[in-house]
Amino acid sequence: MASKEEDGGQELMLVFPQLVTGAAALYPLTKRLARRTVFNDLSDGSTVFLEDPDAPALDWEIRAKGLTAAEGAAIEALFDATGGRWKTFTFLDPAGNLLARSEEFDAAVWSNGPLMQLTTGITDPFGTTRATRAVNAGFAVQGVMQALAVPGTFQYCLSVWVKSQAESRVTLALSTAGAIVTRAFALSGTWMRLSLSGNLAESTEDVTFGVQLDAGASVDLFGMQVEAQPAASAYKRTGAGCGVRSNARFDDDRIRVTAQGTDVYDAVIRITSAGS
Repeated sequence: MASKEEDGGQELMLVFPQLVTGAAALYPLTKRLARRTVFNDLSDGSTVFLEDPDAPALDWEIRAKGLTAAEGAAIEALFDATGGRWKTFTFLDPAGNLLARSEEFDAAVWSNGPLMQLTTGITDPFGTTRATRAVNAGFAVQGVMQALAVPGTFQYCLSVWVKSQAESRVTLALSTAGAIVTRAFALSGTWMRLSLSGNLAESTEDVTFGVQLDAGASVDLFGMQVEAQPAASAYKRTGAGCGVRSNARFDDDRIRVTAQGTDVYDAVIRITSAGS
C-alpha cells in the first residue's frame, strides 16, 4: 500500500513529487543495492558465511541541479510531512520499471479478461522464448492489465513489444476513476516496441496500465514497462519486485538546498527503501 498521511479525516498519499517536465528525477542519479552477509567464527577456526535475506535495501542519490522554486518547495513539503527520516512515502524509481512480473502475464498481479487465453514460451525480440501469445477468445474487448498504487496526477509512459501474424491491432491504455488515455496501433509480423504517454490529471491513488485486444485478436506480447516520465527508456525486466517503492524514506536528517540564481536551486537528495 502507498504511504498516507491523515489530513482532516482524509488520508493523502505521501509521494515523492514529479518535476514540472514530467520527469521522475533530475540527473545524475545513483542507485545502489546493498546486501548484508552474516559470518560466524567457529571454535575450530573455520568461518561460516550466510546471506541475511531480510537485510537488502535500495538507495538512491539524486543530485538535482536546476530545480525551480516550486519543485524545491514540493520536495521540502514532503520532507516536512514525513518528519525527515521518520515516516515512509511512495517513491517511483526513476531507474526502474513500475510494473511487477513484466514478462509473466499469467501471474496474479495481472488483471486479465476472463476469456483471454495466454500461451507462454513464444520467441521474443531478443531471440529467447520469454514472450506470451495472447488470444481474445471472447466477443468483446478484453485486456491484459495491471493496477498500481500511484498518483493519477503524474505523467506516465507505458511501453511494450508487440507483433501479430494476422491483421490484428492492439490498444495501449492508461486509466483511473474518471479518466482514460488510449492509443490503437496496427500490427505486423515484426516485433515493434509501442509506447503511450499521458497524464490522467485525476486526484486518484491508483492507475491501471496495459493492452486491450479486440474480439478474436491474437498478438504476441513481451516486456511491458511503465515509467513516471514522458518517454520510454531501456527495458528493465522485473520479478516480484517493482519500481513502486511504498516504504521509501529520506536518508538524511535535512536537505541542503543551494540557490544558484533566480528560481534555480541545487539539492542532493538521498532516499532508501528496504528490500531488493
